[in-house]
Parts: sequence; structure tokens; C-alpha cells
Amino acid sequence: MDESQFDGSGPDDAPEPSLLNPGGPIRRAQCTSERKIDLIDRRLDGVIRLLEDMKMSWPPAQPTNSLKPTLSKRETSAQPKSISSHSTPASHTQPSSSSLDKVPGKVIEGESSLAAHSVFANEFLQKVVNTESLQEASLELRDTLDSLSHIVTSLKGQTLANEMTYPFAVPTQRPALHSDDLPPVQKAIALIRAAKSRQLAGVAWIYEFLPMKKFPDICLNVYFAEEHTEAEFIIVNAGLYSLAEDYANSVATGDEVEEYREFAKSLRSNLETSLSNLPLHLPATQEMVIALVFGAFHGIGIAKPSLSWVLISKASELAQTLGWHRGTSMKALDQDDAEMRQFVFWSVYFLEKSLSLRLGRASTIADWDIGLPLPVTSQGRENPLLDYFSLWIRASRCQGRIYELLYSTEAIAQPDAVRQSRVATLAAEILLIGKDTKDNDARYEKETEQVVGRDMMDFFIVSDEVLRTSMLTLIYRASPKEAGSATTFSLDCIGAARQTLAKHQECILIMNKTNGQFFSTYINWTLLFAPFVPFIVIFCNVIETQDQMDLARLHEFVTSIQSAPTVSDAAGKMHRLFQVLYSVALRYIEFRVSTPPEGQMQASAEMDTYLAALGLPPQQSQHTGAADFGAAGFGTDPMGDDAMGDVQRTGFPTMWMGNGAQLDDWFYSNQAMMGLMQQSNFDFPNQQGP
Repeated sequence: MDESQFDGSGPDDAPEPSLLNPGGPIRRAQCTSERKIDLIDRRLDGVIRLLEDMKMSWPPAQPTNSLKPTLSKRETSAQPKSISSHSTPASHTQPSSSSLDKVPGKVIEGESSLAAHSVFANEFLQKVVNTESLQEASLELRDTLDSLSHIVTSLKGQTLANEMTYPFAVPTQRPALHSDDLPPVQKAIALIRAAKSRQLAGVAWIYEFLPMKKFPDICLNVYFAEEHTEAEFIIVNAGLYSLAEDYANSVATGDEVEEYREFAKSLRSNLETSLSNLPLHLPATQEMVIALVFGAFHGIGIAKPSLSWVLISKASELAQTLGWHRGTSMKALDQDDAEMRQFVFWSVYFLEKSLSLRLGRASTIADWDIGLPLPVTSQGRENPLLDYFSLWIRASRCQGRIYELLYSTEAIAQPDAVRQSRVATLAAEILLIGKDTKDNDARYEKETEQVVGRDMMDFFIVSDEVLRTSMLTLIYRASPKEAGSATTFSLDCIGAARQTLAKHQECILIMNKTNGQFFSTYINWTLLFAPFVPFIVIFCNVIETQDQMDLARLHEFVTSIQSAPTVSDAAGKMHRLFQVLYSVALRYIEFRVSTPPEGQMQASAEMDTYLAALGLPPQQSQHTGAADFGAAGFGTDPMGDDAMGDVQRTGFPTMWMGNGAQLDDWFYSNQAMMGLMQQSNFDFPNQQGP
């Protein structure tokens, strides 16, 4: 049977202008005629009847790896399906995902991550509260310090097995993927129709990777063909999962809600099982790159940045193998294919550069090796999607440069003058992106509001501002301290941090209007997507200055994300981390106010012990210069036996604290804190927040 007869789309089925956002990117496929959708529907009904008739006349299946073309639910669950991946695995079968639990080693994030900044906050606290014992400390302060002790103990045990697993993955051997695990094809068509009719604004992004004429084709192939690739199976499950999830949350009513949630759960299990069983050697095909990008986006959505990094790094490798990063590779293609490949490559770039900063790892894509122009709108064909997408690409490039120029090993070793110059350059760059984004918002305001509604438009505008000002705080955080400055952080850094927390509260108000519809998107794609250091900066300023307004800002932030545990384990642990830091700041100020100076001199030996166990240098170590930087302990466990060795206690000229704490030690030691959020088996102590 010629599969081309199922194609009910035409050349006008191209991506539609829409507002794009990283978290559930608001991307639209261009509205096509209902006549073509109805044509697909009618033809599929005919195919279903034909295949069911054929099934009745077929002999019993032989024990082979071929697929039974049937739509019956679970009827062939014991029959393996032939999956053609054209891969070259090391053995005939892949180990199940559960084998990852036996992988040794520790999760180590790089020097720009939130974990590094969190440990620095503890080090800062150690410097301020430097006394002999806690004999006279308040009970509240002691309880808070007990929480820190629990964190220190837990940091010692985290391994790769916690990060490099999918929570919904089913242990299995390859190949074992079944079309009968998918929703009925009629439901899939209904979801596609809903997406095209703009009912599913939050997940129409899949059609920017796969124009509307291609996604139904792939669905048909997976549902009916005797053989399909792993990439196609991943694409279909990722796309339908997003559609079913959004449909259940925003469109379905009554019994439909639970029905589509069950579909989404099954599709998610298929997706994660497929991703977890991909072999090391993958085919360099367009479909595989798209499948890996879908998987990487899903990794962000389930708060697994390290998994997302593995997938997007492979997508980067395959895309560059295909030459997509060079403009010459697109010359032989027609305009539609060239634009789609361009869009996919820059999507890989966007996520890879963003995760480079988030995880503190060197990018796999060299900017100086890219010859592909940014996507732009052509004259007479204005496309808000491409204009916004170009801005996000520029922002992700800035994220990659923040790590490379300010927080990499080479960057930290630079003289103060070089670092300050880089700070100024990057700050100007991110401020210009903010200005251009506001111009874009004004340009497309009416059109965007008509497409997605005012609340959704406001949410994405403000959440983008939160992300940009958070990045600006991270940039200013790297500024060397000016001589004679009364504060550790520059006024620009503190100001950017305060602005970020203010924008956060503005975004919370917008989300409250929609009953929290965008809360999980905000958590995963704003607060957890990049190192959220503004809270750390304000915390340190409170400890240093006892600023009551800043203390109130911390409290407002912690209160505003108190429902974060409902989003994911990682989100819940982020909330608890910030809650503990706020509690430390509050108890510390209370202790300073209520305790005579002679009593305060006895209040920090135990705290020093806890913080030292986090790999933080003591106050007295201020004697060693930049020559010792290379021996600072990169690649060693900050919680290991030598975590408090002399090497880690060395000072460094570009550091700004009186105790000589090294910027690289702060970053490196702090990775364990952020990695702790990814552990499914770790719980913070049951301490009641203030």
C-alpha cells in the first residue's frame, strides 16, 4: 500500500509565527485547511477498517521480530517489534536502564552552577560567624545548623546512578517497542487536530521541528508499518505525550481528563524507556537529531539536566557530523528543508549552550566554527517566532560565553583587569538583548495577544526578564572587588539580584491569575534552567549588612515557591535549600540582636565544622597566590578525604573575600549541592520553616 495516499497536507503546511519560549515553547504551525485534516481522518478510518479485516484473515504470527499491524490494545505485548535504528551497538541487546544504578562515580557539575554559588553562601556565613563554640547559641540557630549538617552528610553519598536514570523508564532489552502501547490512532488524530486548531498552544512547538505534513506521516509509519526506526518511535511518543499532557490540562473535561492523563503516562513511559535504551552509536540522520532534541527538552521538563546534556551533546555531535553548522550544507536543499534543518540546529545550539552554563561544562559547539546564519524573517514574511528565536539564541550564546570567559578554569586565572573587562562586555551584551527583546514585544504585542492571550504573553515576557536579570547577576558576581568597597559584592551585582527577585514576584502574580498553569514551566525553564544566584547574593548581603529589606525579599521568594515540591523532586529540594538559607539568615540576625558580643564569640565552631566539610577553606588561609590555582583540586571530590587539604585552602588574587576563599573552590565544591537536588532518595530534615 502506497503510504503517500495518507498525506493530507500540502506545501503550505509550514511552521506558523508564534511566541517561542524554552519551557513549553509557544511555537505554532501555520493554520492549514480543515478539509485536509478531514481527508486524513477519513483515510485513516479506511486504513483502520482495512487492517482490521486483514488481521482476521492472517495466519498466526511466527516468532519473529516483525510487527503485527493491529490496533488492539496490549494484544501483542509479548511479541517483539522490529525496530530499525541502523545503529551499531556493542552487543545484540542493550542493558536495561536499571543497569545504570551500578555505574560508579559521583555527579560533578562545573563552576558556574547554582551548587557552586550555594556552597559559597555557606562559606560566606563561615567567615562572618567565626567564633569558638555554639554553647550559647539559640535553639533555632542550632536546629538550622543541624539541617546544614544533614546536607553535608548527604552530599558524600550521591552517585551518577541518581542522575543518569529516567524515573518512568521500564527495564527492558532492545528491541521491544510496541505500537499497541500507543493510544488508539483515533485519539492521536484528535490530538493533532486540536494542536492545529490552536487549542494546544503550549505544545505546538513540535511542529517547528516537524512541519504539520511530516508529523502525521511519522505517526502513520509507527502505527501501521512493519518496520520503523527508534528515532521515529521517540518522535511520535514525545510529540503525542506533549499533546496529551497539554490536552488533559487545558482542554479535556469530565472523564476525558483522566483518560488523557493515562495516555500521557503511557507515552511518557514509552519515551523514557526508548531513550534509556538507545545504543552508544547512533545513526547520523535528521530524524535521530530531532528525536534527541525532543528527549533533551523532556529532560529539562523532568528536572534532569545531566540527562538532557547527554542527549543534546549527542545531537550536537550528529548535527555537526551532518555539517548543519555550516551554511554550505544547506545549498543543495529546497527552502523548506533548509529552514527546518536550520531551525533544528539552532535549537540544539540553544539548549547545549544553556546547559553548558547550568552544569559548568565546556560547550561542544565552537562559535568560531559556525557558518550558519541566525534564523531571520524575510521581507514581506514577518515571523514573530523567528525574531524571538533569534533573541533566545543570542541569550544562549551569552550563557555559553559567561561560562567560558568568567567561570572556566582559564577564565578564573586571568588578572583582575581582564576579568573586569569581560564582565563589562558580557553585561552590555545581555542588556542589549533585553532592549531588543522589549522592542520585539512592542512590535508583535497585538498579534501575540490575539494568538496566545494576554496572561500567557505577559508570563513569557516577564519570565524571560527573570532569566536575563539572573544571568546579569551571575555576570556581575564575577567582578573583582573594588578597593575600599564596603560590601563583598558590587552594587551592580546586588542591584541586579534585587531586580531579579522583584521580577520573580511580578511573574508569580501573573501565574496566580491562571491558577498556576505556568508554574511548572517557570520552575523548570527559569529557576532550574540556569544557576539562580540572585538568592545567594541577597543572602550573603543579609549576613554582611543585616539588611531587613533584603531579609524580607528572601522570605517572599521562599514563600512564593512553596508549592515547588509538587513539580519535581529537584524543585522541592531547591525550595528546601533556599528555605534553609533563609532560616540561617533569620536566626543569625536574631542571634546578633539578642546575644552580647562576648556570647557571639562562642557561636560558630560547630558551624565551621559543617561548612568545612563542604570543602570550604578556613579564614586563616590567605597566603597562597595564583601559582597554586592549577592545583586547587578540580576533578577531586569536594567531600572526599582530601577535601580540606592544604591545596583547597589556598588563596587566590582574583578572589574578593577576606578569608581568601577561591572562586574555583567555591564553584567546584558547590556542584554537590545542586546535584543533591537530583537525588530521588534524599530528603531534607523535617525542619519547620519560619
